[in-house]
Amino acid sequence: MTQRIDQRDAPDGKRESGQLEVPAPPSAVSSRGIQNGLGVARVGVSGPPARIACFGPFRLHTSNRVLEKNGKPLKIGSRALDILITLLEHSPAIVSKRELIERTWGKLVVDDVSLRVHMAALRKRLGAEEPPGGYITNVPGRGYCFAGDVTWTDVAATPRNPPPVSAQLPREPLLMVGRDQVVGELAAQLETERFVSIVGAGGIGKTTIALALAHRMLSKFQGAAHFLDLATIEDSRLLTRMLATQLGVVAVSDQPLPVILSFLREQRMLLVFDSCEHLVEAVAALTENIFRDAPGVHILATSREALRAAGEQVHHLPPLACPPLDAESLTATQALSFPAVQLFVKQVPHSDRAVELTDEDAPVVAEICRRLDGIPLALQLAASRVGAHGLRGTASMLDKHFRLLWRGRRTALPRHQTLGATLDWSYNLLPSTEQMVFRRLAVFVGGFAIEAALEVGAAELDPAEVAETLAALVEKSLVIPEGANARRYRLSDTTRAYASRKLTESGEALEITRRHCEQILRVLEAFHVTVWAPPTPESSRFFFGDLANLRAALDWGFSDEGDAELGARLIGASACLFIQRGLLTECVSWTGRAIRALNSSGQGTRLELELQACFASSLTIATGNVPAARAALIRALEVAAHLGDAPMEFYLLHALYMWQIRSGDLAGAEELTDRVETVARQIADPFADAIAYGFRAVTCFFTADNRNVGRYAQMALDVPLRSAKLSLARFGDIHRGAKTFLALNCWFLGYPDQAVAAAADAVQEAESLNHAFTLCYVLMSCILVAMETGDQRRAEELIHRLSSTAVKHELLTYARAALGWQGCLAISRGEMARGIELLQSGISALHEDGYELYRPWFSVRLSEGLAKWGQRELAFSTICEALSWAQSHGRILNFVELLRVKGEILSSMTPGDSGEGETCLLESLNLARERGLLSLELRSGISLARLWAGRGASGKALQLLEPIVKHFYEGFGTPDLVAAAALLDELQAQR
Repeated sequence: MTQRIDQRDAPDGKRESGQLEVPAPPSAVSSRGIQNGLGVARVGVSGPPARIACFGPFRLHTSNRVLEKNGKPLKIGSRALDILITLLEHSPAIVSKRELIERTWGKLVVDDVSLRVHMAALRKRLGAEEPPGGYITNVPGRGYCFAGDVTWTDVAATPRNPPPVSAQLPREPLLMVGRDQVVGELAAQLETERFVSIVGAGGIGKTTIALALAHRMLSKFQGAAHFLDLATIEDSRLLTRMLATQLGVVAVSDQPLPVILSFLREQRMLLVFDSCEHLVEAVAALTENIFRDAPGVHILATSREALRAAGEQVHHLPPLACPPLDAESLTATQALSFPAVQLFVKQVPHSDRAVELTDEDAPVVAEICRRLDGIPLALQLAASRVGAHGLRGTASMLDKHFRLLWRGRRTALPRHQTLGATLDWSYNLLPSTEQMVFRRLAVFVGGFAIEAALEVGAAELDPAEVAETLAALVEKSLVIPEGANARRYRLSDTTRAYASRKLTESGEALEITRRHCEQILRVLEAFHVTVWAPPTPESSRFFFGDLANLRAALDWGFSDEGDAELGARLIGASACLFIQRGLLTECVSWTGRAIRALNSSGQGTRLELELQACFASSLTIATGNVPAARAALIRALEVAAHLGDAPMEFYLLHALYMWQIRSGDLAGAEELTDRVETVARQIADPFADAIAYGFRAVTCFFTADNRNVGRYAQMALDVPLRSAKLSLARFGDIHRGAKTFLALNCWFLGYPDQAVAAAADAVQEAESLNHAFTLCYVLMSCILVAMETGDQRRAEELIHRLSSTAVKHELLTYARAALGWQGCLAISRGEMARGIELLQSGISALHEDGYELYRPWFSVRLSEGLAKWGQRELAFSTICEALSWAQSHGRILNFVELLRVKGEILSSMTPGDSGEGETCLLESLNLARERGLLSLELRSGISLARLWAGRGASGKALQLLEPIVKHFYEGFGTPDLVAAAALLDELQAQR
């Protein structure tokens, strides 16, 4: 039987990818001695007497088949060496091409091209030093002859098993990044365990590590190492023949394994089997036999799945480490500490200078590395595109399938020249069932649970079959387990892009995508989550783990080819989870689209109720008190009342009350509070009562019923919340607000120290909730406490915390409010220009957001700053406008300070005629006394006392201020009381 071959053994001693030399059948082997490349006689064939041929600087040892130049061995292919020996034996006679081919290849069918290739390599190895024209001469039409002088010497035969002189390995990898520790660990393991398999996905660098490891361990085996690239053969029956050829072993039977094992029993060497995945059963059987019968042989295998052979130690090769997703402000130095970034940068094409990564480009490169899952081949291919498309252009192309077609080095193995080719190699090895399940898994974005895979991937398959198939795909490194214990999996981003393409080609993409959407919906609806109740831990875990899948399902649901009704149900079942995670803008977008997609049958249903409630809540928090949010709340209240859903109605009244408070309009606050209390009585939950008490405390505070604030606030805080059914996160702002307004109220009533302590406690408790919106809500009131008590350092700390929290969680309204507080603080420090600019910007921005709860306080500070800066007319118009606004919005509490500042500005504008200013100050003083607002009474008293003292009525001023100060029992270090004490000393001195 004739066999066709490719030139596996390159003529210059270097391995060529994609080529295989198949040993000739026994009949084709000549009776002359045949030696292998390690100097070991081939089994079953007697060799000729040992001889040495000397010519020029060369010595050829025929027994060991070693060619030396000046005493140093040369690398030379076995075929080229056979040709040289034949020419030397016949020198100076001419040897025909036919005879050379028969002597070198036996009866294998080989064309003249192969002879010319090896002849050219032989001439190159010998050089053209002498004789003139080289050692080998071509005689046209006749053949070749050796042209130099040859001296033959007979020597004693070499030992049967001499130490090998060279390794049969491809060259060591030129570039290997981030794998030194792995290679070191594998070297130690291979030396002790003898049989190690490196398992990982295509392109992850298994071959690179295997070669680096083999070269590192050469000295351990005195150079006896063999590398077998199994990707070059498809028929498992050729496996043992390939190994026999590599070892130089010739067997006379059709079953060479016994002869191979007999030979290996006497050897100490390293065998590297590369790319075993398509021959996994045959390789497992072969390596198991070698491991058992040849104790001196160590085996290193690479495969996309474990061999599962006896003695095998499996090392799952991870991707290169990438910068984490949450890495903030990543610098170039930080990025380059990750091997994936190092490899990418080193592979970017450049001219004479190395590429330097900048801080500006570092986040882009980090994102590319993450998107490519740290897979070395993918990183190298992406880096090769940077020269043509730039970093950002390359990053943008990752969202498309272009990356599957990017080409790498021309010298790379065919299956490694594109990502598509690498994945084609794996995909084509799969049985049809595994191919089908694999491409169906493309609908999952990010991780997925095994239950989801069974439901989506099953169709006509039995779930048990799908589970078994999934396990097989994991073993073949196409599916990645997400954790050692979790029953969750994922596809790498690149693998998913490939599987998605295959899913589209299969024609079942639409069906599988719908099934994916329906599977997520069934899970979400089973949780029965709603905006007014706390989410279950199971629903939160599912949302966190499958958010990417949910987003993909929503994208499809609202797409042209999707199902909008299905999409509306999806967001209706998950909108409150978006709010819980702080994904407010996203919640606004999805719920808004769903509401618009509702048909007549969906209106007035619980689905619309949930959508409207979540839309309004997320819109208010994210963008402010916009009219659309209030309209959605009113509509949702109508639906809730119609459906008799008391908890939802209670939640919506809470949201509407908060909208009203944030707007700064307290005209209808008492009516809303009454409605809240009515509905609270319909709910069998003590937390409902606590919330109603909290509403009443806040309403009392802003309507200047401050004597009752403490009572209601304490009632709210005293209610036990351990068994609450209502969500602490959803209603927590008003409950926590009771504590903050209790703190603020303490200051107004004349208890500064208690106010500071209560505010600190409120901030600490709010921070422990890990809920950004509630924290910002609490910080607003506590900043005011710090400002009113004159603690500038504490105020600055809280303002910074408010700003950073708001920016981080995209709560833009609170970020703008932070600007206003910064302006207030600047004016307190005497930085008038900066403070005025910040306050004007903050007030304007908050007005656009509809958030004007703290407008009176900002207006007071702005007016004071303008007056101190000499802009009295502008200060006066500003305070008058603020006072008019407060009167129209029911802001009774703020009248006191607004009137006081108006009085001070008027007095400064007309020092000789301050009657109108005095009237405002008296009105402010009397209103503070009437409401029991001792701290505000003190401020008005100080202002009025200074006015009277300036007119020479020091006794009258002293008579006014002294009783007010005596009502204080704490806070004597606060600026107001310090100023009052100093003024009293002046007044007493003037008497």
